[in-house]
Amino acid sequence: MCWKKKPVKPPVVEPPIEEPPVSITIPHPEEPPDYSKTMDNVNIDTVIDEWLIKYQVPEIYYSWWRDKIVIKVDDQFPYPAGTWEQDGKRHLTVRPEFFNPGVLAHEEAHVSYSLLTPGQKTDFSNKLFSVESSDPYIVLLWKTKRPTWGEYEVEGHAELYRYLHPHIPAKLIPYYPNLF
Repeated sequence: MCWKKKPVKPPVVEPPIEEPPVSITIPHPEEPPDYSKTMDNVNIDTVIDEWLIKYQVPEIYYSWWRDKIVIKVDDQFPYPAGTWEQDGKRHLTVRPEFFNPGVLAHEEAHVSYSLLTPGQKTDFSNKLFSVESSDPYIVLLWKTKRPTWGEYEVEGHAELYRYLHPHIPAKLIPYYPNLF
């Protein structure tokens, strides 16, 4: 009796189930104005604490942010918020209804940007241009929040920090002094 080998069928390989792409979202969506906030009920220290914790500012910089920036809440300020240099100090003013960790993060990123040298600002801009069309978070942010060209560097810097932290590309992090 001769045994013929039965042909072996190759195992059936099921195609892998493709997972849908992971949907990314903006880590810090914009908070709407809170019109219940007034000059009388806004606590500056509480909002600063919320920002420091929510944006994971290293503790080593806590006192720097508290001591070097003059923060004022003013319901007569003509803009939601603003920061500027005056008399050798950095000033930040915000309307009460806009005073939240996200707006504070944006304005403090302006302060951080002011610490960069002109060469560092150019380097930041070049590095941002090199990743802005390939980084999925930046692509997502720029679909809705892209700053206008004239304010691109300074506003782009602030918008990335405000909306994308902690997903800012590693090559840009050195351009955020005292924030990382």
